[in-house]
Parts: sequence; C-alpha cells; structure tokens
Amino acid sequence: MRHWDWSLPSGHTTFLGYASETTASMVMLAPITGLPWQTAAITLTGAAAAGTVHDLREGTTVGTLTTRALSWVTAAGWASWALATAPLTSTGWATSLGLAAVGIAANASATRSESTRSERKRLLKLRRESVGILHDWEDRMNRVARVDNCVGKDVQHWPGKVGYTIEIDLPSGGMNVDDLNGYGPKFAADLRLPDGCGVEIFPGANRGTILIEVTLKDVISQDINYPEDFSELTLTERFPFGLHRNGQEALGSLCNDCGILIGETDAGKTNTLRVVTAQLARMPDALIWAIDITGGGVALPWITPWATEGLASAPVVDWIAHTEDEARLMLKMAGEIIAARKAGYQQLMREKKTDNKLPISHEIPGIVIICDETASLPFDVKEGLDKVAEEGRAMRVRNLVCGLRATQDVVTATMKIQAKWRVGMTVSDAEELAYLFPGYIKIDPKDAPVAGAGWTMHTRLGPKKPTAMKVWRLVDELTDKICAATAARRPKLDQLSASVESGAFYPQRWARTLPDLYKGQQLTEPAQYAIDNAGEIIDASTLLASDPAAPKAAGTTPVAPAASVPQGFEGFGGAAELFAAVDATLDPTAGPITVPAGPAPAPAAAPQAAPLPRPARPVDPREKGWELLVAAGETGYTPKALHDMLKQLLGDDATPAPRTVGGWLQTWAKDGRAIKDDSGQYTRYIAREAAAQQPSTAPIEPAGTALPEGLDGALVLQAVDLIVSTQFGSTSMLQRKLRIGFALAETLMDYLHQLDIVGPSDGSKAREIQVSTDDLDVVKMRMADELGFTARDLDAMGLAAAAASHTKE
Repeated sequence: MRHWDWSLPSGHTTFLGYASETTASMVMLAPITGLPWQTAAITLTGAAAAGTVHDLREGTTVGTLTTRALSWVTAAGWASWALATAPLTSTGWATSLGLAAVGIAANASATRSESTRSERKRLLKLRRESVGILHDWEDRMNRVARVDNCVGKDVQHWPGKVGYTIEIDLPSGGMNVDDLNGYGPKFAADLRLPDGCGVEIFPGANRGTILIEVTLKDVISQDINYPEDFSELTLTERFPFGLHRNGQEALGSLCNDCGILIGETDAGKTNTLRVVTAQLARMPDALIWAIDITGGGVALPWITPWATEGLASAPVVDWIAHTEDEARLMLKMAGEIIAARKAGYQQLMREKKTDNKLPISHEIPGIVIICDETASLPFDVKEGLDKVAEEGRAMRVRNLVCGLRATQDVVTATMKIQAKWRVGMTVSDAEELAYLFPGYIKIDPKDAPVAGAGWTMHTRLGPKKPTAMKVWRLVDELTDKICAATAARRPKLDQLSASVESGAFYPQRWARTLPDLYKGQQLTEPAQYAIDNAGEIIDASTLLASDPAAPKAAGTTPVAPAASVPQGFEGFGGAAELFAAVDATLDPTAGPITVPAGPAPAPAAAPQAAPLPRPARPVDPREKGWELLVAAGETGYTPKALHDMLKQLLGDDATPAPRTVGGWLQTWAKDGRAIKDDSGQYTRYIAREAAAQQPSTAPIEPAGTALPEGLDGALVLQAVDLIVSTQFGSTSMLQRKLRIGFALAETLMDYLHQLDIVGPSDGSKAREIQVSTDDLDVVKMRMADELGFTARDLDAMGLAAAAASHTKE
C-alpha cells in the first residue's frame, strides 16, 4: 500500500511532485466526479504561480525558472483538455506519458545544473562587488597613504561577510610592506570602522605585493568560549588558543620556542594563561612545571581537582615552585636535565635522524616551565630562566614567562630575544607594548578594546607582526572537566632526567609544596599519600645548600663532606706554618718535626646545612642611570645623552633601548624625583635638589620619623593631596590613582594615620579624613619642609597650590 506524505513540501521538486499526483488523480476520477475542465486550469495555474514565487524568492536562475514555468503551463493545458474530453482514450494517455517524460527530463536537467548556475550567479555578483572594492582601495591608497599607481588584483571574502582580504600590487620603485607600517588605523578611520574592527597589512606573494585584511564585523568584543574539545594534542605542533578577527585560529608554539605573555590588570592575562595550560594539559608529551612565588595561583586550579576535590586522578601541573628557593631548585634541576639529555639521548637522536633535537613522546616528555609575575622574581631566578631559554631548545625544555608590563625589569633581554612567540593583551597605553613588539610601536588599542583581546606574533612562524586576536574564555567548571579528562594521559618524568643530581629531591616536591598551599585543608588520599611517603619534609633552601654530589636519602640530614687534611698537620692554624712544616720534611739536615698539639676534637654534633649562598647582585641599569642623573647636578641629561653614557659604562648588551631610558626619565619627572626642563632645544631632566645631595636613591626621611620601606617623600605628598582633596580615605583608590601595589598602598595609609591625616582602619571601610580641604595647603607646606622639598620640586610634582603658599612664607 502506498504511503502518502502530507507534510509541507521542502522544495520546488517536492511541490511539483504533489501537483503531478493531483493532476493525474483529477483526470482519472473525472468520469465519476464530473469535474469541469476549469477545475484543472484554476488549480494548476495557482500552483504554477506559487511555484514561480518560490523560485524567485530562492534566487533561481532564469533558465530553470522558465523550464519550470513551461512545465506548469503544459500540465495545466493537458489536464484541462483531458477533463473536457474525458474519458481519455489510449492515445490521450500516451500523449500525457510522452509530455510527462519530456517534462521530467527537462526539469531534472535544470535541477542538476541549478547549483552550478546559482554559484556562477553568486560569483558574478561577488565579482562585481570585488571590482568596486578594488577600485575603492586603489583610490584609498592614493588619498590616505599617498601611493599612486597601485593595482588591485583580487578580493577574497570571508565566511559570514565578516570581512575580506584584498591583494594589491605596489608601484615600482622599491616600496614594500614596511613602508605602510602604521597606516592600518588610518585606513580603518577612512572606512569608518567601529572599535573592534580594523585593517591589517601583511606581505604578499612577493615583496612588491601586499595583503590587506579588513574586518567589517566586530567579533573581538564578543565572548568566545573555550571549545569543549579534550582530544589529544602534541607539543611538536602549534596549538590554538583563540581566534583572529578573520575567524582563523590564533596559534601558539612552545616546542622549539619560548613565549612571553604581557597583560596589565583586568586585561585577561590570567585567562590566557589558563587557556594555554589547558592546551598543554591535552598533550601527553608535555610535562608542565609552574613558578609563581606570589602564592602559586597560576597552578592551583590545575592541581586542586586532584589535591582536595578528588575529581582528577593526577595533577595536571607536575611541579609548583611557590617560593624563591623552590624556583631555584626547579631551575637547577632543569639545567641538569638539559645537560643529561644531550649526552644520554645522543644515540636516540641519531637513530631518529632528528638533527640533534630530542624526539619527545609520552615516555620522554618535553618540559614547559610557566612562570607568572616575573617582576617579583629575584635576579638569580631570572638568570635561571634565561639559561633554560638559551640552552634548552634542542632538549625540549622551554618556558613561558608572564608579567604585568613589557619593561626590561620584568622581561630580560635574553627572554625577549629567545621568545619567538609573543602575546600582549589589551592596554590603555600603546607604548607599554613597544618593548615587546620592537619596530611596531604604532599599535592601535582600539583594535583590541576589551579584556581578553590583544595582539600575537611569532617572529619565525608568523604572523610576523602584531595581529589582533581574542582569547577563548575558560571558566572554572570547564577547568575541572579538563583536569578530569586529561589526568590519565599526563606523562611522568623520564628515568634519565629523574636521575640527575637534583633528581633525588624531585619525588619530595609535593611534600614541600602541598602543606603550604593548602594549609588547614583536607587533602585527598592520593595527595596525602604523596606527602606521607616522601620522608622528612625538608625545605628547598636546605636542599640547595646540601652537597649535590652526595644527595641525602629521604628522612636523613645532609652531611657536609669532610675536609681533606694531610696527616700530621691537623693542629696547624695557618698556611704559613703548614708550608714551613713541609719544607722541614724535605730538608735532610732538619731534625724531627714537632707537631703542636691541637685542640681536643669536639664531640660529633648534628651537622647543620650551610647557609644558602646568594650570588652578587648585578648592576641594575635603571639604578646606574639614576646615579648618573644625580651626579650631573644642575646640568642634568637629555634622554640620548644618558643612554650614551650608560652604553659607555655597561656596554651594548647590558644597556636598554633609548626609549626605555627616556621612559625612566619621564617616570622620575612624573614621580617628582626629577625636573623636566623644556626651555632648550632638547628636553633635559635634572635630579631634584634634595636628591642631588644624597649619595644614593634612598627615600628622604622626615625629621625624627623614618619613612616605611618602599615609600618616598614624593609619594607621601601625592597621597596627602589626593586623599584630602577628595575627602575619601580608600586604600584601593590610592592603589589605582598612584599605580602602586595594594600592600604598598596599605603601608602608605598606615603612615598617614601616624601623621593624623586619616583615622584608624575599620575593616574594608574607607578611613575617616582628619584634615579638611581648607587646611590642605598648610599641611602640604608643613610636610614639604619636613621632607626637604623646595618650591621648584613641588611645582614639578603638580602641587602648585602648596608651592605658592610655600613661596609666600
């Protein structure tokens, strides 16, 4: 029995089939029902009109539309004739079958070719639009960039009409893509593009051709969630961490290259770090180590599901350095692993023919060290990171360093040189990224106007210039899912790497870190097992001070090696007596040697670990620059002259870029430590008169009262002016306005309480202000005298009112 489908037609073909069935039924039932011929004419004509309207709305080509219309007219004519002459003879039915066969063949041919015709029609339409876009860009290059005789070659439209890429041939004469650096924002302004959209220029197929990517829809301002894909990745290939404005994936690489991630507060740096860690967690050939001496926050979300919640069978992060000494121990072991792998895996590299690069796998994983807040690290830890960056590429030991600012005190010169992958999050001041992206100073913050957006570049793999992107958003719930899904595939440190000298302390890493990170919290059974079976918990400083050649067993105290002393000379106290005794033994005429009795040997005591040695602190270029400025007195320095002087003293390698030195001078002038003199041809900076009398840069102390550590007189005066003028005693407000850390802001507020300017602390509430705005100038004048400031100093700090009052006195 035939199955009748009375659902709505899904297209013209189905609709035509229904109409054909209706026509045949009407004709066969005509002798019984006595239907007039007008019934077929009206019914099929209405169906023909509906079909034609449907085809027009779908954009059907003219040829297909004509074929289908003729089919309807033929069907209507035959059905009307058949009803008028019913019942039909065999000739009438044969005629209908012939017409039906011709109609079916014609419609089938038209339907098959419709997709090709529609695509050709769409391409023709795009081609017409493209010609207009090419002509517009040829004119725009002339108007905006003053480049004549450009030739637009091709336009590629992005899916969803988000934007397009245009290829342009530059005129002869040697012009290339570098000559158009900085014109992206100007082109975007000429196109009237909104924030989040923009224009980016890239090299083309040859040096005389450029590619211009134009984003017409803002996709960066939207939240793009992390795709719930927990499949395996590999460290040897680039991994995605977000999307570019053109919809392509933004890619990172940490196998051959190190990375740098810079982002100010609330810019999305932490989320970016989480996304990168999530991608590394999916790699069974990548071992993750983390350094964060500010509390281990970079790694806590990745070990908590294992340590306290029991959601994961293993920690995603293999080692956490939450203290300076633990970081020293980690980097010491990383350096030993690099050396051990070079020799121990030589035969494996020869067999695999990997050009002297270690082939990594689940059994021999690469090591990625993620380091957050490098500004808070001591210099010797930074030197350890530099050593890993310089020596660990072939042995697959790499690092990703993160900081709040792109300055040399946060990112060393070695880190920047070795980091081929660089990411800078959205900033309020584009100059912040000048150090991270040299040669591309003109970065438009409007290209990445929201948190989570930024710029990425890879100097070797591309994009080879800062390109706007948006990082996927990773929420805490998804972090737990990633930990649970990837815990089983986490690799373990290979035996060769674990057998280095510092490897004896590697199994006790959780015993040193978990009790500090989770004080007072109940640990899971696997985490507690890792602590209970580690033996005696010894801190990293003791382990670093012990003899690495004789590593202690778990549960024992390291013993210092005994000194090698020639037999018979134990009682001599100095080298002179020892050498005299040796000479006497060599003289045949000398009598027997009298060995002075030494002190009775002391009873054996429990050996103590030697104090941990600290290397001498290297010269800080910033401090040396300040010393030079102070020594110059009233003469001062221009930025270029100070840079040249630093280069003579420190050499090219240790001297930062000229714009960095200029930034120091501007900061010192803004903080009131220096005076900016614009009266001459070149801007000159002069150390303030009070500081010029001091041998160092230590903060000035008020009479009878020492300033707390970290504070200086200029900062105190600015805080007084800010709090009294606004009558708002908020610590967080001081932090934001003065751009200082919260701990320093609290110290500053407590000091102002000692001066009776603000009241005592009352939890999180704002403090009461003890000075009225009418007395502000008097208070500032009194404090200026105590701190040793002159009227010129106060005017340089922008405290003009106090300066005026001070002058009158």
